[in-house]
Amino acid sequence: VFKHIQEFRGRSAYIDGDPRYYGQKFSNVDKRQQVEVWTEKEYRNLLRASRAGVPVPTPLMQKENVLFMRFLGEGGWPSPQLREVELRKSSKKWTALYTQTLLAVRKLYQCAKLVHADLSEYNILVCPMSQVQNAFDKDEEAKDSLQIVLIDFGQAVEIRHPSAGDLLRRDLTIVKSFFHNQGIKTLSLKDSEQFVLKDIENDDVTDDEQDTKEEKCTSITEQESFEKRPTGPDDVKDMEWIETKLLEMSPKSAGPS
Repeated sequence: VFKHIQEFRGRSAYIDGDPRYYGQKFSNVDKRQQVEVWTEKEYRNLLRASRAGVPVPTPLMQKENVLFMRFLGEGGWPSPQLREVELRKSSKKWTALYTQTLLAVRKLYQCAKLVHADLSEYNILVCPMSQVQNAFDKDEEAKDSLQIVLIDFGQAVEIRHPSAGDLLRRDLTIVKSFFHNQGIKTLSLKDSEQFVLKDIENDDVTDDEQDTKEEKCTSITEQESFEKRPTGPDDVKDMEWIETKLLEMSPKSAGPS
């Protein structure tokens, strides 16, 4: 439940630059309307991300300043934020969570046509795959394996937003910094951005095959009632790309850059 717009000071840029809200200047509406617009925007973003296959809390409905979504947690206790997860430094599990985060950011950009714009260890949950509608692995054996879930989508913007590129780089920088501090190798900011933006298979496909790939990752920018989830990027091949890049890195190149 969103109660006070004061919680979102400085957030008008996330509305005014969004093509979906063209002509609706955020600062010109009263405080109550601002709260409702912000709630509606988070719901629309969650709906789009969910239908694009991004691991997010399943949105259920939105009315005025109230947003309903599927609870992620056990026994009434919510799943922990990424910053609350206790794992050994340099654990391979950190690398798995890092890889999942990049996969989610890529799918969010490529299929949902969104940039989170406020991504950090505070806005990523970690929970069992059995609780996640868009789990990375739906096999019965993987149901207790942990995976990341992106949350807090009120500020997320379309990739057509004039600041989308800067916001994406900020997200990737914060993600890189957190995981680097956990003692694992991380991609350079340049490679991270390339991963999110580039069609990884582009160099190896024909024009006809590329057209087919683009059809699969159907943009739902103008079809937010679209019911069939597009398939989008290949998570397995994308994961292999990240793993290859990390293996190519020397220990010195694993730090911030």
